[in-house]
Amino acid sequence: MSTENCGEPAVNHCKPKCKGDQKEVTDKEVNDVTSFDEIDQEKAEETARKLFGDTSYLLPEHAERGKTHQRSKSLREAGEKPPPSPTRRKSVRFADALGLELADVKVITNAERERPPEIPAQVLQGLRRSHEELTEATKQFIEKHRYLTPLFNQPGSAREFLGKVFTQAVCLETAVVSDMTILGTIRVRNLHFEKKVGVRWTYNEWKLCFDTPTEYVHGSSDGTTDKFSFTITAPNNMEVGGKVELCVRFEIPGNTFWDNNQGQNYVFECYSQGHSTLSTSPDSYWSFT
Repeated sequence: MSTENCGEPAVNHCKPKCKGDQKEVTDKEVNDVTSFDEIDQEKAEETARKLFGDTSYLLPEHAERGKTHQRSKSLREAGEKPPPSPTRRKSVRFADALGLELADVKVITNAERERPPEIPAQVLQGLRRSHEELTEATKQFIEKHRYLTPLFNQPGSAREFLGKVFTQAVCLETAVVSDMTILGTIRVRNLHFEKKVGVRWTYNEWKLCFDTPTEYVHGSSDGTTDKFSFTITAPNNMEVGGKVELCVRFEIPGNTFWDNNQGQNYVFECYSQGHSTLSTSPDSYWSFT
């Protein structure tokens, strides 16, 4: 069987024919193509073009092998950083560049300055009514809120206090006021184990009087004296200017002692917050200058 050549002597009868301007493939290049696993897809396509003029001879699985090899190559290059994405350039535009004003100027004439703002009549009426209601409620609260104030100095702070205790055997020590409640303490001589200490008081000039018992203050004994405490609450509707008066009684078997502040009693006067500086004029809310 005869073999056509392309300008070179026939050496291998199994070598494929070449056509026209196709490049001749050497024996070395043929021997290099021993396995699709050893070449990449580009090299396989280039060799196929040299041999056959196209790449249609590749079987699907061979082409897939080339793609797999190409993916492996891309994985090896995965560590490389991708090129930076282009950034959008920022720009600043001013209002005057767009034909707008940089400032909004409002001119106030003398007539507008001298004339106060007009408030609708229904708004003023509602505000005055609310103010009157608030004022009345405040007056009622002030009139109802009362408190007591002692009209004497605290006996326990005086230098002669312990001397009075030994002389009288009993003496009011402190009296602290909270609104209409009096919290007090009494100091007595330790004359007997059995003691009875109480407070007699009134809020209507002794027309009615009340006896309030006391309680022993634990740990207050110093060996010669003991302390007792009491609580008195005067009526909340007590007249302003009224007075609460009290005196202290100390009883032991066979004897009774009193402390009435040297005959004047201990007096507390009732006050209220009725003298308020709150303005009751609705017009005081409106002032235009």
